Amino acid sequence: MRTHITLAHRFSQHVTHGWQGRSHKKRGRGIDRMPLYTIAELQQMAQEWVALEYQQTPDAGLRDPFRPGVVLSPNEMYAVQVARSGYRAVPLSPAQNRFFLLPRWVIPGKGGFMIDYRTYQPIAQDAGHYREILLRGGSKLPGREKQWECRFNPYRPERVWLYDHAADTWVTSDFRLRHLLHDPWTADMWQEHAEQHRAADGSAKDEEAIALSLVQRDRRRRSRRPPPKRTGAEPPFQGLELETEQPSQDPYADLEEFDLSTLRPYPALPISPTAPPPASAPSALRAGTGDADRLPDSGQTPHPLAGLFPDDGDGSRTLAPAAEVPAAAYEVVEAELLDDLDPDRDDEAEDDAWEM
Repeated sequence: MRTHITLAHRFSQHVTHGWQGRSHKKRGRGIDRMPLYTIAELQQMAQEWVALEYQQTPDAGLRDPFRPGVVLSPNEMYAVQVARSGYRAVPLSPAQNRFFLLPRWVIPGKGGFMIDYRTYQPIAQDAGHYREILLRGGSKLPGREKQWECRFNPYRPERVWLYDHAADTWVTSDFRLRHLLHDPWTADMWQEHAEQHRAADGSAKDEEAIALSLVQRDRRRRSRRPPPKRTGAEPPFQGLELETEQPSQDPYADLEEFDLSTLRPYPALPISPTAPPPASAPSALRAGTGDADRLPDSGQTPHPLAGLFPDDGDGSRTLAPAAEVPAAAYEVVEAELLDDLDPDRDDEAEDDAWEM
């Protein structure tokens, strides 16, 4: 909740298009006719705001214990902690990297243990260690009793690792029907076929039927006929016939051969705004339309690059023309603005923020 309030006060309400208020009850008018951003563009803007504004803005809750009067930004607080505790990059071993995988708490049994109704059994090398775990009766961890920690990769769920916290080692276990699934599969694919099997009056616990459904899917994919390949010569291009009585003539056919030794460089024109060209010098670029064609009140000759930056009357340069947007798209939107910039205030506004 606190993150949403900070995001609304310091980022969301300042987005040019698309701000609709803190909840669906406070939407503005004309939002559907505005040139909104895509999800990718909004994500890029949010990441830039975090890196350039949020991480570098001092926060009242970040203070150094040795300098309590100094308010630090998140980047400065991180630098203080690194300087105090030190930092040394240490490469992690495969056993340490397994702690970054998804956790599950399982109850080992004689036939193995289950994750999402898939039975896993230890490999031959770790069978003895697995029997020792069974003899203990449980992990004896606070609040877990007989459960043991297990880590698995949802994109490669055919193998998991059971963690023995007493010996600080891992017990490698494989899915007992792994020999049936030769193609790569994921936990999402298993869940999809489990739902289809349950919709057909089956049971989600019937792992054999779900595994065979995955096998049939892979067989259909491999036996699918590939798209036909084009053979033979590439057909010639056939365009529209021009309605002309005679072919067009080459306008440069009768020109004489040019002598490159007679070519001389053209005198360069100044392009600095502080040094305008003389009135007799030819204009290098064609002047644009509008106010750029008229001379300024000072009587000076218009700048050669004035055609690229026409004046729109407010003294500012206009950017490159964007795609045409209907006039109705820029209708004034009546959306609620968050005037309270104190995210630490705890009142009714906080309860109403981002109410769905």
